[in-house]
Amino acid sequence: MQPQHSNNTTALSPWWLPIALESGQSWQYTLGPLTLYLQRLHSEWWLGFTRLGEQEDRHQLLSQNIEQLPQLDNLQRFVFRESPARFCLTPRLLDRPVVVKTRTQLSIPPAQQAVFYISSPVEVAVSLQQPECKLAEIASQRLSDTWFGPSTLHGELCYADKTQARHNRSELPARPHRAVTTITIENNADSMLMLDKLSIPVPYLALYGLHDGTLWTDPITLQHEGNHALTRFKISKQLPAGVTAASRVAEPRQHIEKQGLIRAFTGMFND
Repeated sequence: MQPQHSNNTTALSPWWLPIALESGQSWQYTLGPLTLYLQRLHSEWWLGFTRLGEQEDRHQLLSQNIEQLPQLDNLQRFVFRESPARFCLTPRLLDRPVVVKTRTQLSIPPAQQAVFYISSPVEVAVSLQQPECKLAEIASQRLSDTWFGPSTLHGELCYADKTQARHNRSELPARPHRAVTTITIENNADSMLMLDKLSIPVPYLALYGLHDGTLWTDPITLQHEGNHALTRFKISKQLPAGVTAASRVAEPRQHIEKQGLIRAFTGMFND
């Protein structure tokens, strides 16, 4: 795929396709809050990035040729006998679960279930092709660390994020740097289930990229049995509408244990 100048647009398109650069050519790629800068020379590649803060977050997708790289403190230089001709950006889910705090508390009555669409930011793997060489993985959005568990001795280190926990798929905003997870929550307990935080086990999920530029993960089901310690976690075999196995762009980072139990709700429910 030869580089083409693209103007800033709200419409998304797949950004994980390879782009060829001529020697001496520089390129800018903006994915939401993350902007990557690449330059190819005869025997070198240069890579740097900038990232907006949470309050400055934007949803744009921009890919364009630029005259030269900006002055960046994080510029990296990769030296080759002869530089590969193409670069490729590949989305990957984060390496830790993402604990999302809902903007309003959610309540699910006994024997009921609810479906939510919750997104999480991806990392961007920057690779060269012909021959293939991975340069770096860069988080599209900086998330803070949080501990998720009943105590400082039991639990795990996660990332913290915020969400609106949308109930309607049509309400999802188009954001190139975030992947949507369809989450079904089943309340199998005999009391009201109330939650304002939820842990999404993204390292166990595969990632899918669609022709419209949106990213989706494997759907999951979380079953609440009234036990605060553990929740049964299942990956659905049925992908969301419009998502096929052929659109998979990244494999899971981890595999689920046979029990399929995770600390998805630990300390987050009030019966």
